[in-house]
Amino acid sequence: MARPRPGRICFFGTYERDYLRNITLIEGLRNSGWQVQECHVPLWEKERDKTGAYLAPWSLVFRAVELKLAYLRLLLKYVFTVGSYDIMVVGYIGHLDMPLAWLLTRLPRRPLVFSPLISLYDTLVDDRRSFAEGTLMSRLLRRLDRWTCARADLVLLDTDAHIGYFTETFDLPRHRFARVFVGAPEPDPIPAPDGSLKTDGRPEPDPAAVPNDRNAFEPGEDGLFQVIFIGKFTPLHGLPYMMEAARRLRDEPDIVFHFIGSGQLSVEMQETARRLALENIRFTEWIPYETIPRYLEGNGVCLGIFGTTDKAARVIPGKVFIALSMGKAVVTADTPAVRELLTDGESAVLCRRGDPEALATAVRRLYADRELLRRIAGGGHRIFRDHASTEQVGRSATAVLERLVRGGPG
Repeated sequence: MARPRPGRICFFGTYERDYLRNITLIEGLRNSGWQVQECHVPLWEKERDKTGAYLAPWSLVFRAVELKLAYLRLLLKYVFTVGSYDIMVVGYIGHLDMPLAWLLTRLPRRPLVFSPLISLYDTLVDDRRSFAEGTLMSRLLRRLDRWTCARADLVLLDTDAHIGYFTETFDLPRHRFARVFVGAPEPDPIPAPDGSLKTDGRPEPDPAAVPNDRNAFEPGEDGLFQVIFIGKFTPLHGLPYMMEAARRLRDEPDIVFHFIGSGQLSVEMQETARRLALENIRFTEWIPYETIPRYLEGNGVCLGIFGTTDKAARVIPGKVFIALSMGKAVVTADTPAVRELLTDGESAVLCRRGDPEALATAVRRLYADRELLRRIAGGGHRIFRDHASTEQVGRSATAVLERLVRGGPG
């Protein structure tokens, strides 16, 4: 007997449409048979770096005005374009969308699912230190985290470790949460067994995005072993430890560290590289998601995170899923969250957090042993395919959403 087709989902809010969590969740649900209608107004993707001046008092006033206008547009879009649906899902970043979403799902009553990905309190107070503990803003963020999760019928988080933080910190019941990995889209073409990718026909990197200096990023530099980091430059990632590992490997002529992205620590990292005269480091700004495979060509590894904050132990960053999807060997910190997906020596190389020597040793090991490199890359891709592809993300989400529609706990 054929399995009943899933119903309709209203994916709602000012979420970042091009953020990996939202991409995989929407695509995965559609692949699983859900009809997903997006009721979306762009807001947060206008600024990629949401630190520093972005959080200044005058900026927050401007954001509040923008949010009110976005609410009005969302409401009009909801009334005039969204028909009947079975579930409303609020995507990342959606904390400030939850009050409106909650009101809209009261009459007629519809299940409300929240996919926050992060705790705003954890991220802005404990991790990035944008606001001091005990201030009015820190208290507001903590209350907002709890209120939004308490109003949702189901909260989707990326790891069990993260769920544990939410339940303990905000005193919420475990049955309200479900784990759905962030995942990543399957690349086209699929990686070969040796981890290589043929990217003929893919967009070339934008030359305008590449700094014109001796530290310019050159994708796929012939003969070099590339150690690639892609992401926002925040304390979570442990960038200083990566820089120190690069310093310890400066005498290895074929090993080059490539840092792609920007953020809170961008200036500090580039100044450190100049001060230490690290010839084995390259930088580039953000690149479009679809060009990432071009940058991952050739021999080498991809780095995850190595920070020592509590949050770093609770998450599996999107960059790890992207690397696994593209058949690249991953080196990342050994944390409870990462252990939910990866095994040291089989699907990744895991090392101590905050330990640049451990990271340098891991890179040396993979550089010297290409058979191990291929084995790790292949094992990581198999784990990705079995647990973290968009198809698997869709299946995981569907399992809990269908129970929710039937009236049971997520």
